[in-house]
Amino acid sequence: MYTPTPGALRPAASSLSGADVSPTATLLRQAPPAAQPLLRGLLIAQARHALLPANATLVVAVSGGADSMALLHALHQLAPAWQLRLHVAHLDHNLRADAAADATFVAAWAAAHGLPCTVEQLAPAALDRDPRGLEAAARAARYAFLARVAQAVGPRSLVATAHHQNDQAETLLLHLIQGSGLDGLAGMAWRTTLPNADSAPPVPLVRPLLGISRSHIHAYLRAYDTPWREDSTNTDTNRPRARLRHVILPALADLNPAIHATLARTAELLASEADHAAQRDQRAWHDALLAAAPATRVVLDGARLHAHDRATQRGILRHALAWLGADLRSHGPTLLDPMVDALHSPLTASGPHPLAEGWAWTILAVTPPRLALHGGDALPQAVAHPHLAAPLPAPRPLPPTGVQSVTPAWQLVSDLLTPTDLPADWRADPWQLYCDHDAAGDLALATPRPGMRIAPLGMRGHHRTLGDLFTDTKIAPALRPGWPVVVDANGEVVWLCGLRVHERIRVRVTTRQVRRLRWQPAP
Repeated sequence: MYTPTPGALRPAASSLSGADVSPTATLLRQAPPAAQPLLRGLLIAQARHALLPANATLVVAVSGGADSMALLHALHQLAPAWQLRLHVAHLDHNLRADAAADATFVAAWAAAHGLPCTVEQLAPAALDRDPRGLEAAARAARYAFLARVAQAVGPRSLVATAHHQNDQAETLLLHLIQGSGLDGLAGMAWRTTLPNADSAPPVPLVRPLLGISRSHIHAYLRAYDTPWREDSTNTDTNRPRARLRHVILPALADLNPAIHATLARTAELLASEADHAAQRDQRAWHDALLAAAPATRVVLDGARLHAHDRATQRGILRHALAWLGADLRSHGPTLLDPMVDALHSPLTASGPHPLAEGWAWTILAVTPPRLALHGGDALPQAVAHPHLAAPLPAPRPLPPTGVQSVTPAWQLVSDLLTPTDLPADWRADPWQLYCDHDAAGDLALATPRPGMRIAPLGMRGHHRTLGDLFTDTKIAPALRPGWPVVVDANGEVVWLCGLRVHERIRVRVTTRQVRRLRWQPAP
């Protein structure tokens, strides 16, 4: 194995020109000619993108394949000059019979070169039932493992993966075929972050080989006689990425021999355009934002959304979903089209409409109209009045006197008064009911059901359905199933809480006893 010449430490690559005598320049000059393109590419990437800070611990994701072994070997040479501490990480997905041999190979190489190594194996069939599909599940498991390792080895740790130029070309094409937008066509970034399941700060991830071709990687390995393991699934053309690699891209190379470099360059140009669009969209998102609750809901001003073009509307919606924590990478841009279409029509109350990963969207026809993105089991807007989290399966009896705890936030207090005890403002609060106790009879708390009607005060006995009253009062459809209702012994609605009271139970001059129901915050 080649041993780098020792020398003074320096955190980044120098100019590589003239009489440069830095350790990295010396390493490059002394390297076998076939290995120099990869090393030069690493030095350029470090100089341009500052991927690897000095005195950092770098967790290198190593599968044992050619790409990751070349990255590990090269970083092992560069580590002294760049002041890096390397830690090898290998996840055995337990998907192949020979996967354990890959783990043994990686661990042995790390031990032979004095590098610490973490190996983890998933349980058999752990990924089989993941609704995202096997490849997406494996990627998520791998990134979660790498984040855990980085967190364990030190606070300044970052992760390096061996994605390279050919991978970038494949990613752009794969996203194009799947119908991706600008962000997807930008491919993989030189640097990004990994989410941390333990709520710790995100772990930085870098891709130092993103500008290096697969041919230069193999040339580097041959130059240093470095072994690697072959993954048999990489040649399975039933897998979309393998089919692109072995069938589609070779055909495109007939039209453009430099197809991988061309597509990788296109991805980098589109990444710049995506960054520019993201800055514009973020300003628009902040301008349209009315309310937000972490991991629960975002409420946007429908009028301000409507004023933007469709591209900006999509950008605002992507920002909103990203803020909520929704992962939309596995969904195409058409996911947002129903919302964008709704913004180009009169905004009438509707929803909740299912979105993805348990999220939903709802139009709130208030003034101004609002678009809410929210958890499928969460209300589209925060409510400051009584509301039940879910419909009641059956009416809940309400004794004439006492306190009923209805939700953690609200309780319903019942008591009896004489007509002379009525306060002067007894008609002022729509969330308090004063009714004729004898006319009302036994009462129970319920939630709306199909066909429920009420004969409101002032309508001379004419009935209205609750649905019509909700529409008249602009109650969002998502709020209606949990709206509190009080019914009599026959199941007839006598109080649509906060909105309407039945004519039959009104307080009359002949009323002998008044029943009062009061909603109030729970202590």
